[in-house]
Amino acid sequence: MTDRITSRLSLASGALGLALVAGALLAAPATAAPLPAEAAAPNPYNPTCPQARANVGIDLVASPALTPNDEDATVTISAGSLPAGVVLTGSPRGAAYAFSGKPSMAGTSSFTVKAVFEDAPPKTVDCTMVVGELPAPIRIAGTDRYDQAARVSASIFSEAETVYVASGEKFADALSASSVAGVHGAPLLLTQAGALPASTATELERLAPDDVVVVGGALTIGDSVLRELEEVSSHPTVTRIGGVDRYDGSRKLIADATFGVPSSPMAYLADGRNFPDALAASPAAITTNAPVLLVDGSKNALTQDEIATLNDAGVADIRIAGGTNSVSAGIESSLVPAFTSKRVSGVNRYEGAVAVNQAFATARVAFLASGELFPDALSAGPAAGHTGNPIYLVQKSCVPVSVLDDIERIGATEILVLGGTNTVSAEVAALKPC
Repeated sequence: MTDRITSRLSLASGALGLALVAGALLAAPATAAPLPAEAAAPNPYNPTCPQARANVGIDLVASPALTPNDEDATVTISAGSLPAGVVLTGSPRGAAYAFSGKPSMAGTSSFTVKAVFEDAPPKTVDCTMVVGELPAPIRIAGTDRYDQAARVSASIFSEAETVYVASGEKFADALSASSVAGVHGAPLLLTQAGALPASTATELERLAPDDVVVVGGALTIGDSVLRELEEVSSHPTVTRIGGVDRYDGSRKLIADATFGVPSSPMAYLADGRNFPDALAASPAAITTNAPVLLVDGSKNALTQDEIATLNDAGVADIRIAGGTNSVSAGIESSLVPAFTSKRVSGVNRYEGAVAVNQAFATARVAFLASGELFPDALSAGPAAGHTGNPIYLVQKSCVPVSVLDDIERIGATEILVLGGTNTVSAEVAALKPC
């Protein structure tokens, strides 16, 4: 009996203890479980390589060595070495780190750019710079656009059976004539609307052609100019080819059985509202005996007359020179399925010319012409294309790096700058990059 009482007391005592413990736990304030440590934010700063290609004696385009800039970081060349003449400048909490300088020796340099940070692991990037050597440019500059065309002709053509003449005051007819003249191995000279410039007449006397083809209607080149052309000492036969507008004129010139390109498996399309794409496309077209057909690039499709011109010439393959702002996507779509086509373009007119010039695997001469002003460049297409050389477009005060790189790619041993310093500056002749 006593044992049973003791046992019951023990159980009661144990139950009471558990109840007290449970109560204490329930009464205790809640404690949050520990959270995992926050992940470190990614380091947004990265060491950066300078341009991959450069040329002896030509300034680099200044470029950052750390992107974006971190004023607390230190940037060094941790392995290898920069090309002679190229420097890395900058300091923590000072000037931002950047590459600059003028390479002084051709060759290939490999190096590592390292960035050390105060609150993050270091970063590196491996770089290579190939330094080439471009020839010193030669400038061809006339006293005006007419003399310029005559000088370009004289530098390339020792003689010519046929000479094409177009307006120097409006670019459209000269652009139409450019590729066609080049296919015929003929120079392109320029004239005023009402009178034949003396420089043009002098060059015609030197060339002594049998035929002169005047490209453009009577409103563009007056009949009085044709009479002056007939009085050249070689007494050429003068033929006018023109249309009701620039597009009709382009079609009629291409279709002409004697002085056009009436048969070709390939043609280029270029916007007739502006000059850069057609200018750059002409030499590439000439190398394949193809014409450049001017079109209104704002339209949604080719006209029936344009399609007829291409079909009559037997064109099967078309290259579109310029982006969709120049020649619309609608025009490109309208070529299917009658033609195969490829658009050749860049982010701007300078890159577009580089893209077109991929048609040249090699070339002896690189022509540099203004991408902003047309007069000094108009006559260059036949001269460049006839000799198997490209035309690159440049800004007034500098040469795009992509142009310099492509000149090196084609292995040019001569560079011709077209126009005076008001059109292409001394900086261009010094091949200043941009």
